[in-house]
Amino acid sequence: MVWLKRIRIRSSLPAFTIVEIIITLTITLTLTLLGVVQLKAYNQRLILDNTTKEVKSSIEQAARISTIRHQAIIIRYYPVSKSLILIGKKYYRELKVANDIEIYNLALLQISPNGSLPAHTITITNHKNTRRIKLQMTWGRPIDDT
Repeated sequence: MVWLKRIRIRSSLPAFTIVEIIITLTITLTLTLLGVVQLKAYNQRLILDNTTKEVKSSIEQAARISTIRHQAIIIRYYPVSKSLILIGKKYYRELKVANDIEIYNLALLQISPNGSLPAHTITITNHKNTRRIKLQMTWGRPIDDT
């Protein structure tokens, strides 16, 4: 008899129903998936911003080196191999670009021996977001154009 009372007490305790558990799991999974999607978009923007900064700093460095050494430096982008190559007399630098990033208007660019560049706008995109780098006329100084 005592055993039956214990069963009745246990059955009368409040508990989650199957419907409540399904609703809770659905809400939790939805919030988790939204976070994953936002994290992926943030990661893509971060890669694009870092690539833009790296290209910009490489051009600035090449312009400084061409001024110091009084030699021309050629900047070339190869879209098939996704590499940016900067070549001078005794200067070589190669940058690998992420597969989902494209660089436009940078097929061939030459920095003169005094460090000047032709006015130019370089476009870097991941097909969702776009960044631009403007090269000033004679200073060879890249400027971000967001």
